[in-house]
Amino acid sequence: MRIGVYMTLGDLKRKQKAIIKALPKDKLIAAQLLEQGFVPNVEVLLMHRGLFKGPLAIRLNDTKLALGLKIAQQIQVEKIS
Repeated sequence: MRIGVYMTLGDLKRKQKAIIKALPKDKLIAAQLLEQGFVPNVEVLLMHRGLFKGPLAIRLNDTKLALGLKIAQQIQVEKIS
């Protein structure tokens, strides 16, 4: 995928970096993500993928967070590496 094309956080491969571009349209989910630091224009790194569509381990602001795949698939990102 080339730079400038948006994808979801759930589409990233292990050790790929991206910039958050948009949060889910659901305001409650978006508010919870904002509280955790998922803010547009912040860099994220996919550290690990759980088995069988399990949770993702995301590095965000020097913190490792677990995020469910269904939520990750609602977060728009731009791949940077």
